[in-house]
Amino acid sequence: MKTFPSYVAFQKIDPAIFGLTEAQVRSEIWLVESSNGWTERLGGHLAASRILAMQTNLFYRLAGFLMRTWPTSWIAKHGYRWVAQNRHRLPGGTKACNIQDNYIP
Repeated sequence: MKTFPSYVAFQKIDPAIFGLTEAQVRSEIWLVESSNGWTERLGGHLAASRILAMQTNLFYRLAGFLMRTWPTSWIAKHGYRWVAQNRHRLPGGTKACNIQDNYIP
């Protein structure tokens, strides 16, 4: 992907600065955008769909549109949850990707 927003690992931030809880940043990706004193927080499949919508490639932009539009948004939401919970088992995944193993009370 050619266009990608700035990002930081949740372990290196205080989520309260972004109006989020620790549980939220541990469970899914978050995209926080601020403009003109207004802040939008998108989590999970909605964050992924916005990132895809930022791309120049039409296929990625279409995928982003489908991820946030009914009825495919329902599939994207549950698909995102499954991937987030199993990312340590997917190709390229490592033990560090396991949400439960990364939990620091």
